[in-house]
Amino acid sequence: MYEATPRVIDAVQRLKGVFLEAPSTQMSLIDASRLSGLERNTTRLILEALEDARFLRRASNGLFTRRSFDSHAT
Repeated sequence: MYEATPRVIDAVQRLKGVFLEAPSTQMSLIDASRLSGLERNTTRLILEALEDARFLRRASNGLFTRRSFDSHAT
């Protein structure tokens, strides 16, 4: 089982905070990696976990956006 480090936990909270404060935010993996201060592979795993949790969705252009409560997008 994977145990998240305080640095990863902080990065998750920082990324979620951006999407909560500005729900229309669109963010690329590169932008999220810069914001989180983590390497891209770790950031990708975080974004995919937030996507699996239905907090985010990935648009066809690869950008991550906050999933709205009434979103029926795939």
